[in-house]
Amino acid sequence: MRKVTGVQRNVWEKARGFALVLLVLLCASTVMAQGEEVDFGALVREIQRVVWEEEEFTIIWWIPEEYWLVNLAQNPNVPEDRLEEFLRVLSSYTIVAVVEGKIGPFGGVTYTPEEIIWARIAIKDSQGVRYRPLSRDEIDADARVFLSVIKPFLANKIGPLGENLHFFLFPSRDKEGRRIANAKSEGVFAVILGGREFRWKLPLVSLLPPKICPTCGERLSGAYKFCPWDGTKLPEARR
Repeated sequence: MRKVTGVQRNVWEKARGFALVLLVLLCASTVMAQGEEVDFGALVREIQRVVWEEEEFTIIWWIPEEYWLVNLAQNPNVPEDRLEEFLRVLSSYTIVAVVEGKIGPFGGVTYTPEEIIWARIAIKDSQGVRYRPLSRDEIDADARVFLSVIKPFLANKIGPLGENLHFFLFPSRDKEGRRIANAKSEGVFAVILGGREFRWKLPLVSLLPPKICPTCGERLSGAYKFCPWDGTKLPEARR
């Protein structure tokens, strides 16, 4: 592996932390969503996949419907009726954002163009069915407006990294009407980019309420099925 310079590492650290300033900047690290506390920082980290390979980096950002709900529900500038309308528009799609870059010896970044990523990207559901991104003509007008607004916002907030973060919209449901990527139900979801697969085992842990062991009283991750301390079977997580 080639040595990474200090300038390259600085660019890389900026890339790793980019999602913390995306969209709505929340002051609290824990917010309420549908009556339950959600660690927003943990959710952001869980829905990203970041890969560093020598001078190249790739960030895959799956943006489930629950992300918008957690992010915007506590924003006083977003009335409830507008939030519902926003969710209605975006819930029609499975949204994935991607940025790829190659860092030169002096810290300059060459980003992969959107059309090249579009030709290489797909998503895969729990049944192994693959889906290609929708073309512009297959995306409704409101969703296109959203994309036209978010791109300059990101470019203004985080510069070239945000400008080169490309959003790809896929169908939200399969032929049987099931959600292709349900963040709160058991299953598997994957993003395919070229020859690489980025997988999520669902449900997302950050969206599950914690469990309390009925035997020892230990507060545990909502993803646990058994207490790691005494082996007690834990109650099913509330959805």
